[in-house]
Amino acid sequence: MKRRVLAIPIEEIKRHFERNSRQDVKIVTPDILTDELFSILKTKGKDVKPERYLDGYIWTHSEATEPNSLCESRDFIDSCLPQYAQGAFAASFANERAEQDEHYHKQHTEIYFSEHPIGAEFRFLKDSQCQSIKLGKGGAIVFGPEVVHKMRLGGLTIVIEVPAVAGDKTIEKL
Repeated sequence: MKRRVLAIPIEEIKRHFERNSRQDVKIVTPDILTDELFSILKTKGKDVKPERYLDGYIWTHSEATEPNSLCESRDFIDSCLPQYAQGAFAASFANERAEQDEHYHKQHTEIYFSEHPIGAEFRFLKDSQCQSIKLGKGGAIVFGPEVVHKMRLGGLTIVIEVPAVAGDKTIEKL
């Protein structure tokens, strides 16, 4: 393992959202965004910023004109992980203004936690019946592989993917 410690101060996350148009931020990711993919996404009108490798143990926000600092999931890699995994986990934060889409994952579990209201519409990939969950005082919602879902966030939320797998998101209507 290259990295064994990472601290993410809540006030830095809040500052990031205050100073950036996008209301979600990756902090641990399978891969840092390449310049080529950044250009493609910008050309398509996506609200993205360049990314750079995080130095040190403490994550800090970036200003609107600066690249986001993050570390790669492989920094925490463990020899016991499946070969398809880029790392033990990926972590990001979002709030109620973050765009949410309907999607599922084939190879990892996604965990959402918030102290604010949180909810989701979901269905199992092979089913057509949609269900919903609402946690009015916050809590955690966990989706395993092949569960199509769309989140409703009521405030600051951490999203953890276990293990970290690049390109494992598939857009699918509920």
